[in-house]
Amino acid sequence: MRLRTVLSALLFALAVTAAHAQTNKPDQAAAPAERAKPATPAPAAQTAARETPPEAKALQDATRINDGVKKIEALEKFKKDFPNSNSVITADFAILSTLAQKMSGQKPRIKAVAKLIYDGGKDKKEKGSRAGQIADTLVTDNVLLKDAEKYAKISLAALNQAEYIADQKAQAAKRVATATGRGGRGGTPPTEADLIKRFQESRAVRLATLGRVELKLGKTAAAQTLLDESYAVNANQPAVTAALGEIAAKQGNDAKAMDYLVTARLSGRSPASTNLALVTVYSKTHNGSAAGLDALLDAEYHKRFPNPVKVETYKPTEQRSDRGVLAEVFTGSGCPPCVGADLAFEAAMERYARKDLTVVMYHQHVPQPDPMTNPDTQARSKYYAVTGVPTYAVDGATLKGNGAGREGTKGIFDKVDSAIAEDLETAAEARLTVHATANGNTVHVSAAVDDVKSEAKDLKVHVLLLEKELTYSGENGIRFHPMVVRAMGGQDDDGFALTAGATSFDQAWDLDQVSAGLKKHLDEYEATGHRGNAFKFSEKKYQIDRANLAVAVFVQDVKTRHILQTVYVDLNPASPHISTEANASR
Repeated sequence: MRLRTVLSALLFALAVTAAHAQTNKPDQAAAPAERAKPATPAPAAQTAARETPPEAKALQDATRINDGVKKIEALEKFKKDFPNSNSVITADFAILSTLAQKMSGQKPRIKAVAKLIYDGGKDKKEKGSRAGQIADTLVTDNVLLKDAEKYAKISLAALNQAEYIADQKAQAAKRVATATGRGGRGGTPPTEADLIKRFQESRAVRLATLGRVELKLGKTAAAQTLLDESYAVNANQPAVTAALGEIAAKQGNDAKAMDYLVTARLSGRSPASTNLALVTVYSKTHNGSAAGLDALLDAEYHKRFPNPVKVETYKPTEQRSDRGVLAEVFTGSGCPPCVGADLAFEAAMERYARKDLTVVMYHQHVPQPDPMTNPDTQARSKYYAVTGVPTYAVDGATLKGNGAGREGTKGIFDKVDSAIAEDLETAAEARLTVHATANGNTVHVSAAVDDVKSEAKDLKVHVLLLEKELTYSGENGIRFHPMVVRAMGGQDDDGFALTAGATSFDQAWDLDQVSAGLKKHLDEYEATGHRGNAFKFSEKKYQIDRANLAVAVFVQDVKTRHILQTVYVDLNPASPHISTEANASR
């Protein structure tokens, strides 16, 4: 899958208002999460008020077109219709990217667009930034490498530490003055050390771009010098570790190559050539076989990336009720701010037994294609009116707060833990009995509901098929994905209506059919393209591990989304499970 570091950020900034768009930056700490009261869907007037502005919608629609010619035509029309928009530069970069990726033979045209973008910079600073983005686009698509080298050198030369620090100080002073004039505070200005660090990190990115270009031009020694310098400042650059790993492999330095290549592979953002180099080096040192490589990657991930939150096992209070709590998480394997949320709910699953807490993960193609997404998880996202990932709800009530990187996991966990603990002391509003079996290729679930303590007229029983853990290194660096929703049951996969005449329900899944449906969705999504851009899944996670399944069943008020009761059943192909016994498992 192709990655576009700077351009993707530009395009993403545009997409934040669209449905199913990542809305948080990876370096944002988790904001205090508030418990949203279950509510009916927004009235039409409120929905209209949240509609995407025409300018943003026009650019969104243009960037999602898959056909290169039509996409560029739409982007040019956007520029003509909104000539004063701040997003014109985004459209220009989208045009350059489309040409480089889909029309690489039109070199004069690519050169012209690159020059147009560069010349549009108002000063040395902006021209340098644009030059770096141009170089990144060209080297990513392996086109006009000499031009890429020229722009990368311009970008690097445009950085001057003294000028950078002076500019940052001036901006900080302006913020303070503005805030003071409004009666507020401008915050603590950055220290000299902070500014030097920021400068070095900015320079490291440009060093990396030039290093990648030089490597593709065959200037290995120059490339290694540049990449080493970049790596010394910031080791968390998958493109750099991938390139250094491939260089070390070609030099026969297997130990060094393995260290770099494993790091790149675990990032989830390594190119196919790097993954092949890893297999080659590993096989070279393991009797010509790649057997055991996945286990090595698993072990390295656990060693390098332990969950930052340590929990104590939940001890029920005297107020512990008969409720099983449901946490629903909308996430994406290519979503950086989903990391903190994913890890927070993993920690919650460590703290609480399954009789206390059921967690289900609905994967989405946001902001990158996610091979664990399926039509049912997408439909569930629409039901919850999800406008960004991560989004999470406890017993149907969404928790308001930002996502975060690993460093923000604890903040999210604390808020989630508080909501879970509160609901565990709230009585269930229905009794739910579940009998589930997994025999061969079939999963069968029978559910019965009684003792309903709700006046709601529109209740549904939802039955979810879960895979307890999938292994996939996504672009956000998460490797292990728990409780992945593979299918939903009921009419049109949207649950069973609970009425006075219907209180017992049966759901059966043919696992071959489920797997085929997952594959069909991934194949079609890949063929259509992601937001107008061609891509290839590095893996398609459609195969079902029959020894790794579970079922979640819950009763929900359709209008308010409130959950009345939840049951989790851990499936064992050898024997059936009844809800009360199954819930005793962790």
